[in-house]
Amino acid sequence: MRICLSLIALIAAPAFAQTADEVAAMTAAIEEAGCFVTADNGDEVQQASGLDADQTVAVITKMYGDGMVALTEDGNMKLTSEACP
Repeated sequence: MRICLSLIALIAAPAFAQTADEVAAMTAAIEEAGCFVTADNGDEVQQASGLDADQTVAVITKMYGDGMVALTEDGNMKLTSEACP
């Protein structure tokens, strides 16, 4: 059983690292956009992050679940981070 868990951890580690890198890339892109993603800047934020559409959906879903982003009343998305209190 320990061997199975160790193998799973080794196989999964690169995926978790990639996700962390993707979250960091999206966080930086949103911070550069002034902490908000709007209908006007959404494409630019995605391009700045370097993520494709599928990666973006997965990363935003994770960030939303982790409380890093939230939707505002006007339909925009706000990032909460050290740079975006």
